Amino acid sequence: MSRIIVSIIFSFLLVPGVFAAQVTKKSIEFYVEHTTKNITGVCEEIQIEEPKVVVSGKNYTLKSPFLIQIPVLKISSGDKKRDAHIQEILGYPESPLITAKIESVNYLKDQTYTIQGNLTIHGKTKAFTSEAVVSPENPNLINVDGSVIVKLSEYELENPSLLFMKTKDEIEVKYQFQIKLK
Repeated sequence: MSRIIVSIIFSFLLVPGVFAAQVTKKSIEFYVEHTTKNITGVCEEIQIEEPKVVVSGKNYTLKSPFLIQIPVLKISSGDKKRDAHIQEILGYPESPLITAKIESVNYLKDQTYTIQGNLTIHGKTKAFTSEAVVSPENPNLINVDGSVIVKLSEYELENPSLLFMKTKDEIEVKYQFQIKLK
């Protein structure tokens, strides 16, 4: 009888747990290269649906897709004129949000995961893949750090210019999230 109880308890420990998760810290940074000056933009007022995370041992997967929304008006580069120009390029006010629908999170190696989803900018949606490091801070708190390259031309967006010279077509988007498992 005691063997059966131990087996049942042990089997529960091996079954993956599904957790609702709360994103407690969030930050997105944008890097654009220009021949005369590199530009950094930030957005810390990101809206994120609660992801449902499956924890199996030291690995994490996503139970269902979730949405990240970036308000175009909350992206700041530290220069109001430049920010107004970027808002115009991104289609504000017709397109007030940049959205990323995260479809899957899969373990790759070590603490690295592949994140796949769809990114919508100014009404154009494209699939994307990103690599991120997922590191546990404690059993109920994980940090996610990653980046993705976005090509303006794929979204039919104008490259911003400075001194009559255009920026590179690529924007590096770095993201950091801290997720509390409930």
